[in-house]
Amino acid sequence: MLSVSRQLKNKIIETNQELRRMYPSQVFDREQLRDQLKTLGFFSNVEKWAGDTLEKWLEGGTLVGVDGSVNSTPGAHPHTLSLFQALAKGTRGEETWAADLYTPLLEEEEENEEGKLAREAKRRGSLLASLEIQVAIEAIERWKPKIIMMDGSLLHFLIDDASGWARLADAAITQGVLLVGVAEEIGTKSLARRLFSHSTTYSDRELLFGTLQREECYRSEAMDPPGTGLWKAVLCSTKHPQPVGIDGLLAQSEDREHLIQLVHTLTPNEGRGVPLWLDIVDREVRVTDALVRGMVEQYIDPDLRHRLLIPKRNDRHL
Repeated sequence: MLSVSRQLKNKIIETNQELRRMYPSQVFDREQLRDQLKTLGFFSNVEKWAGDTLEKWLEGGTLVGVDGSVNSTPGAHPHTLSLFQALAKGTRGEETWAADLYTPLLEEEEENEEGKLAREAKRRGSLLASLEIQVAIEAIERWKPKIIMMDGSLLHFLIDDASGWARLADAAITQGVLLVGVAEEIGTKSLARRLFSHSTTYSDRELLFGTLQREECYRSEAMDPPGTGLWKAVLCSTKHPQPVGIDGLLAQSEDREHLIQLVHTLTPNEGRGVPLWLDIVDREVRVTDALVRGMVEQYIDPDLRHRLLIPKRNDRHL
């Protein structure tokens, strides 16, 4: 049994009660909710392609998965160093990598503590998005694939690196390369705001949890973020009750059905809802704790490492 104080145990029991009050077991009547969602959009069944159908649709082209990863040394601001990697990997073995690092130690200090941490978080998000965009553009220019599949919503690339995103979208449209994003988590509130305008608590994630049947897709123009040039959909490929988000370019909307079907086809029946190829890319690009530790130990001088990057708590023996 883990050692834990009575106070902490009471706090978590109280929090559970508060969460249950705000989110009772039956927050929504699922059938009623489906009827409400049909007033904004529509549900449709999605079938998986057979191997020869997928091959025919690819027309000899390749699929490229794009993902990125970041990890940091332990420590308090500004005594941290973050390592970034991005990988675009094609189904024929093509690979292109990009990498960068970031440490607040090389920047001028902000007077406001909140400003420091906010700037650092924004910088990390922007750096990773930029690297993923970079390898995606390189993949388009070098290999002219049929499709680029990004890990995460395309909207987040637009938010984190607007100019880089504009270059990527333009390259995809110009070269006739289909672009699609697959987000494991749904972070929008557009449907919830339409259906439950009296409450700011609910999100689309909660509405859609358990609402879609297996092998079912839901689409609504209410989900499309205005002014972004993107369409959105949600898809339930597995028995997991939480669907994934899918988005693509409105300029390529004639291929929307095919892109949704492709994501479904590449997703294992018993998986977490993400296409297998993106999981493969994720495993290769991931910046692990061991990788961060090994790179710092090998390439940062010992005196700098101990003076700037190793927290004193690492010397604890218990």
